[in-house]
Amino acid sequence: MLMNRKMLWGLFVVAYSLAATTAFAQYDQSYSGFYQPFTDVPVEDYDFQWFAPPITEVYGQDGVDPKTGPFFDYHRFYVNVTRGEAAPDNSQGDVTWGNKIDAGWMSDEGHGWLLSTLHIDGPQVAERNVGSTVSVGLNKMWRLDQFHSGLWIEPMIGVRYFQFKDQSLRVSYEERFFPIRQIVPVDNHLAMENNMLLGQLGARMYTHRGHWKLYGEAQVFGGNNWVYRMNQDDTYSTGVVGGEWTLGAAYYLTRELAIDINWNTIYMGRGVGRNPYASSGDQQQSLFMSGVAFGFTFHR
Repeated sequence: MLMNRKMLWGLFVVAYSLAATTAFAQYDQSYSGFYQPFTDVPVEDYDFQWFAPPITEVYGQDGVDPKTGPFFDYHRFYVNVTRGEAAPDNSQGDVTWGNKIDAGWMSDEGHGWLLSTLHIDGPQVAERNVGSTVSVGLNKMWRLDQFHSGLWIEPMIGVRYFQFKDQSLRVSYEERFFPIRQIVPVDNHLAMENNMLLGQLGARMYTHRGHWKLYGEAQVFGGNNWVYRMNQDDTYSTGVVGGEWTLGAAYYLTRELAIDINWNTIYMGRGVGRNPYASSGDQQQSLFMSGVAFGFTFHR
């Protein structure tokens, strides 16, 4: 009986593998590079002239096509982060700094990968808004045929890990009478740690005018949030949805190097834990982060 079950499971795995291989092969015939992570990197064709004069023609005219190959973007992010409902003046937010890095690859066949990271160490407004954010996302991209007036659109689909720690109510105050009467801050080490695993779907849009590249990006995501109340042995999970939007402009100083500025907004809907006390139960709070980012762009 045990042997028969093993044989059945083995046949199931083989059949599933053959079906998946056939399905991927069909997709790859219709959409070149649908599932394979990389293509050949033609390093021998690259001239490494990072400071060559910029291309100023409009995409789609005079045979000028969007850039292919590797790309790397770095931005310093000045962002406002909203406060939780239990924090004083919860309708307000506080500003802090963060770092954003995007890196990836676009092939000549019009498909590629995008790795996006975000780290915000703050805000650090004691008792009102103390927290930190880490986000890592991986997207598969495709470049569609050119639209009107040199507009290009790149749909993408992927996954994201998003962690947000809220420590706004970590410190409380106690009245003590020894050696004298005084109000003493006490660090209770209470915090909420949100660990979100999200699927995401979106698109990048851009066009080129002279030295300028104008672009926008939108993503929506949803998934599960595992919430951990630190030092209270109380963990629960809940669903969460949200979105991210970016509008920006890059000015090319050379053929491949540009200075860049954009406005970026991240919104997490109801489902974010921001009150560390177990008596509050499963929470349904939101998180809104919005601000300006400036940095540089390297696109081959």
